[in-house]
Amino acid sequence: MIDHTTPCLPFLQPGEVLLHSEQYEVYPSLPLVPAHLRVPRKQSLLEKRLRGALGSVLDKAARPLGIATDNRFTSHRLTRAAGTVAHGLSEAQDTFEDAVDRAAEHMMYGKPMEGGWTSLAGRFHVQVTNAGGSPVHQAVTDRRLFVLTDHATGWRARDPELELAVEVPRPDIAELRPRPRTTFPRGRFDLVFVDGSWIALSCSFRKSMEALVDAFYGRR
Repeated sequence: MIDHTTPCLPFLQPGEVLLHSEQYEVYPSLPLVPAHLRVPRKQSLLEKRLRGALGSVLDKAARPLGIATDNRFTSHRLTRAAGTVAHGLSEAQDTFEDAVDRAAEHMMYGKPMEGGWTSLAGRFHVQVTNAGGSPVHQAVTDRRLFVLTDHATGWRARDPELELAVEVPRPDIAELRPRPRTTFPRGRFDLVFVDGSWIALSCSFRKSMEALVDAFYGRR
């Protein structure tokens, strides 16, 4: 059984009581955070070097092969028109497929969030996204709900590098609403905020979700 308690203890405030902790599962079908709201995480020197080396390799791979083309053909009005039509059809196909995918996700997972990006739910999602790494632990205390993310990602085995991704004071939480029977996965619950917005969160298992919710309400 994975220990979620010990990693959360160093993040407690003086006098704060940890009620329960579980694995954080990113809920499927959550909307992507818009680019203008994303804040890139500060890269380490090693990451910068690796990205620089990868960029050089990609630049070389992207260079033209030197095959000559007939500019008279490519610039012909009929050729350009055909290209425009093909591009439009491709975009229409992509839009249609995206709509089908969203409908299928909605049927399988249910609505994942309510509220705009300035709502408390939207800001929660933005903060978790901008924290980077992999969200791994979620906990409820007598003061708040918080999520920890691990930046020790990659193919090499490393000690966890945990950081606080987001925290929500209990006065900002209207309820934790279990949703085990209406959607898949069964460990879903909704974090409902006092402004009426909400976001779907998830535990690995239904029992884990119920234990977290019960602890929040003092039922254990």
